[in-house]
Amino acid sequence: MLPNIKSQMARLGLKVGDIESADFDRPFELGVRQFQQDRGILCDGVLGQETFSELEQARYQLGDRVLRFDPVRVLTGDDVVRLQTKLAGLGFYPGRIDSEYAARTESAVKELQMSLGTKVDGVTGPQTLRGLNAIDRNQDTGNLFALQERARVAASGTSLVGRTFIIEAATTVVDFETLPMTDEQSTLERQLTLDIATRLVGRLEAIGAGAVLLEGDAVEVNRADALGASAVVTVTADVSKSKDANGIASFYFGHERNSDLNSPTGQKLAELIQGEVVARTGMLDCRAHARTWSSLKRLKTPKVHVVTGYLTNPGDLESLQDPYVRDAIADGIAAGLQRLYIREDNDPQTGTLSLEAIKALG
Repeated sequence: MLPNIKSQMARLGLKVGDIESADFDRPFELGVRQFQQDRGILCDGVLGQETFSELEQARYQLGDRVLRFDPVRVLTGDDVVRLQTKLAGLGFYPGRIDSEYAARTESAVKELQMSLGTKVDGVTGPQTLRGLNAIDRNQDTGNLFALQERARVAASGTSLVGRTFIIEAATTVVDFETLPMTDEQSTLERQLTLDIATRLVGRLEAIGAGAVLLEGDAVEVNRADALGASAVVTVTADVSKSKDANGIASFYFGHERNSDLNSPTGQKLAELIQGEVVARTGMLDCRAHARTWSSLKRLKTPKVHVVTGYLTNPGDLESLQDPYVRDAIADGIAAGLQRLYIREDNDPQTGTLSLEAIKALG
């Protein structure tokens, strides 16, 4: 099996060592890590489920196969991403670029086919691709989904009153199964991040927003979409083999090398939360990053994953065990959520928006 995987990765331009060898050696591990980093998933050098899924998607480039909507087994792959990107740039596809050839993608292809005057069947074969390439001219005009997402935020008003937010805590055990977190660390993460999440829920409810708290393996994947939530915030902590690893980081759905994939609302919210929490805690700023983690990808609702520090770093652990710091993190996340909806000409300086000021906006 490994020689086949190595061959596939080599075709992607990755250095994997001896392709014929069935050994999981150091060169192959480095190749796996490079692939994971390129794809924006957890970089652990392990051939886990998410890595296998990304390898499967990377097998296909647009034109390698005929694409059609199958409601039982939806096609996914890099070829679908490229197709959706082209369709979005031409104004045919208004959805998130999610690599799934589902009903919305089929509908966009049918619209394209109607404009081309070809057979309207929603199937992307050679004829449809020739027509698409003829009108595309590599002049993508923008991601329609991103434009619509920005417009929805701008039109929804400035108050948090009446909005619903999903707050998740301690999801590391289900989101990152290969992360080497011990049972003791897992228990500690649940204790600390659940406390932060509970404080955050209390603040949101005091403002007049609705907040649903979910934790660990009780997280319901589609709950946010079903409730029409404004956003999802996941609060976790990290571990590392190095005790020097420290700091706060935020993550949103997207890809740092392909911004067409990015959720603009998720990106802005992650950057706002990151800035607010760092300003209030003084912890190391590890910045906001785009990732294609399945925990971010599987929702249509904008979602931000907040890593509040490293349990393996003495300084971070001491901070997280301080209730005043946990208060500050909850305050920062609440402020970031509010600033997402404030007009730019009224946006306060980072670290200055208080709970009382947020209430006044209601």
